[in-house]
Amino acid sequence: MHPKISVIVPVYKVEPYLKMCIDSILAQTFTDFELILVNDGSPDRCGIICDRYAKKDSRITVIHKENGGLSSARNAGIKIARGKYIGFVDSDDYIDKKMYEILYDIAELHSSDVVLCDFKKVNVHDTYSKNMHNNDLHISHYSNIEALYQLYPQKQAVDMVNEDNDIKWIIICNKLYKREIFEKLIFKEGRIHEDEFIIHQILYNCKKVTYIAASLYYYVQSPNSIMRSIYTKRKLDKVYALKERADYFMKIEEDTLLHLAYKSFLESFFWNYFTAKLELKNDKQELKQLKNTFASSISLLLINPLIGWKQKIYCLLFVINPFN
Repeated sequence: MHPKISVIVPVYKVEPYLKMCIDSILAQTFTDFELILVNDGSPDRCGIICDRYAKKDSRITVIHKENGGLSSARNAGIKIARGKYIGFVDSDDYIDKKMYEILYDIAELHSSDVVLCDFKKVNVHDTYSKNMHNNDLHISHYSNIEALYQLYPQKQAVDMVNEDNDIKWIIICNKLYKREIFEKLIFKEGRIHEDEFIIHQILYNCKKVTYIAASLYYYVQSPNSIMRSIYTKRKLDKVYALKERADYFMKIEEDTLLHLAYKSFLESFFWNYFTAKLELKNDKQELKQLKNTFASSISLLLINPLIGWKQKIYCLLFVINPFN
C-alpha cells in the first residue's frame, strides 16, 4: 500500500534544528505518510541524525547525495515519492501537529489540487500547537487564474495581524499538492528563490486551489538562513524569476497578469540592481547581464498601464544611459 502523503525534507547544515523539524512531522495526528529526508551532502552530523531516525521509524527513507542545493534535493525526493499527495518542509522549520490532517481532509473533501495554509514566523525556542477542528476553519476556493492573481495582493487586504502572509501564495512549504502536479514540473536547480521560479507554473496547472485561514506552518527565524545572509549575486535570481513569470503569463495570454508581473519585476529590478552595484563592486559582467535583461523588456514596460509615466521615463533613461 502506498502512503497517502509523501513529506519531503531537504537537509543541509541544520544540525541544531533538524530534530525539532523531524519530531514535528512524526508527531502528526495524520499518520499515513512517508517521510523522505534528503541529506544534500551536509558536512555536519545531519546525515547521521537522519539515519538514526530511519532506524526507529519505518515510514522514514533517507537519501544521501552530493550537495546540489534545495531544488536538487526536492527533485530527488519527488523522484521516489509514492504518496497521492506531496508536502515539503524545510529542515530548520516545524509544523503544527494537525497540519497534514487538516490539509489532507480538505483536499479530499473538495477535490483540491493544492491546499495551502498560513505560516507564522517564530523564534528558535518558540513552540506552538493549536487545537483546531476542520469545521472551525475559514476556507476559500480559487480557480487556477484566480489563484495566480493572489500572487499580487492588494496591500490593504493583507492580514495586519500577520502581515507576512501576503507571500503565503508564493512559498512552497505551507501547501499540500496532488502528486501528479510534479509529473510535469521540476524545481529549477542551481538557483535560490526556488519558489518564485515555479509557483506560477504550479498554480496554473491546477483546477482548484483551496486556502485555509490558519497558521499551521512555523517558519523559524534562524541566522543561518540563505535569505538573511549577506548580499551576493545569487540574490539576483529573484529578478530573473520574476522576469520568467512575466514571460510565462505572456505565453498563456493572460494580459492583466502580464502587466502585474512586469510591474513586480520592475520594482524588484531597481532595488536589486542598485544594491548589487553597491555590494558587488567587482562584478560588472553580472550587472551588464542584468541590465540587458531589463532592456529586453523595455517595450512592455512602456505600454504597461500599471506603471506611471514618470517611472516609464526613468526606465527609458536608465536603458539608454551608458554609465549604469
